[in-house]
Amino acid sequence: MKKWFTITAIFLTSYLVFLVATMPLAFLINNMSLPKNVNVGVASGTVWQGKITHISLSNNRIEQVNLDLSFWSLLLLSPEINLSFGDAMRDGPEGKLTLTISSKELLLNDVELFLSANDIAQQLPLPIPATAQGNVELILSEFKLTMSNKLACEYSQGQVTWIRAGVVALDRDIKLGLLKADISCEAGDLLAKILPKNNLGLSLDARVNLATQKPSGQGYLQPGAKFPADLKEALTFLGRPDEQGRYVLKF
Repeated sequence: MKKWFTITAIFLTSYLVFLVATMPLAFLINNMSLPKNVNVGVASGTVWQGKITHISLSNNRIEQVNLDLSFWSLLLLSPEINLSFGDAMRDGPEGKLTLTISSKELLLNDVELFLSANDIAQQLPLPIPATAQGNVELILSEFKLTMSNKLACEYSQGQVTWIRAGVVALDRDIKLGLLKADISCEAGDLLAKILPKNNLGLSLDARVNLATQKPSGQGYLQPGAKFPADLKEALTFLGRPDEQGRYVLKF
């Protein structure tokens, strides 16, 4: 009796593994309840190795999403997925990361993200009409999100760099130099703190509330010897400087 029970158990387990291993990714996505602002394109492949033509998040579109699910991670009840997305020949973000999912948190490791600076700028309340130049590179060794009552940033370590930073504003092409920021978490928000050594004399703490997806920030601009001459005319849009010659920034 034990022998047949063992054989039956092995057969059923093997059959279930076979079903999961061959389950089409499209079948899984079509039976998922997605937020209204999320739109998923055509999926192909299986849940283990699949592809999605695109994923749209509000006004942002991610092209050519590839995923690879680790079988062994399922045994630990913490699915681990290697993701890559984007194409250097197409518009939109490009990058890769490892995502680990548990019942109460999301863990992202080895995050590499590259996107156009202007894609970010156009979502911010700028004081004057401007087009941002260059690309933004985000490197995170670890990024932990909790999902108890609301989505919140628990821990993050990394840096974001604005490469070939510049703006086109007031009919002028203005070079800003290199800008970097350290990434961390504070009070559940994702925080980016601009490193002080930059040509703009810029000091800014920008944050994103992950639950509402609303960005905010505050800091100041203190023009110095390396401040771009073509940008000085735009300072009038920031109001009057304080007693230390600083222009307050807040959004």
